[in-house]
Amino acid sequence: MTKRQQIIDTTIQLVAEMGLYATSMGLIVKESNVAAGTIYHYFKNKEDLIKTVYSELREEMGKAFIQNIDNALPYKEKFFLIWKNLFYYFKDNPQKFQFIEHYASSPLEKNEVKEINQRHYQPAINFIQKGIEKGYLRTLPESFIIQLIFAHVSVVVRMILFDETDISVTTLQLLIQSCWDSVRIN
Repeated sequence: MTKRQQIIDTTIQLVAEMGLYATSMGLIVKESNVAAGTIYHYFKNKEDLIKTVYSELREEMGKAFIQNIDNALPYKEKFFLIWKNLFYYFKDNPQKFQFIEHYASSPLEKNEVKEINQRHYQPAINFIQKGIEKGYLRTLPESFIIQLIFAHVSVVVRMILFDETDISVTTLQLLIQSCWDSVRIN
């Protein structure tokens, strides 16, 4: 593992456990076992480090979102697969999920960060646009629909991770169906 990756992994772990503001550069230095100069070689400051980690996680999440999507599938089946992809990405990466949650609710998520990160979601945006154009989805801004899906998945993941709720395959299908029902045209 590279020093840069070691710093990123440690930052994700600390932010997930302690939050953005309680995670200091000194603590990152100590827990990552790298010299302070090494961190500043890769990142200008804490804000740059946090934004970089967030951007890289958004890119990873964007790839997970559209993983294994077969264009021959009907639109609804693709929607269900996308929901599952996001769900399993978060469920299998709880610290990354918590980091994203902390960052997204902080004042650090500024317009320039949103614009830079939007490119990671372009396939998802295109998928939503196509659903609206074809009459599958409600005529809402794509960003609202993506946020509705994200919020729905996040609530389920939070319940599993923090309430230690277990769900069956049948329940998972019903949860996805409820999300579908909230954004589809009736």
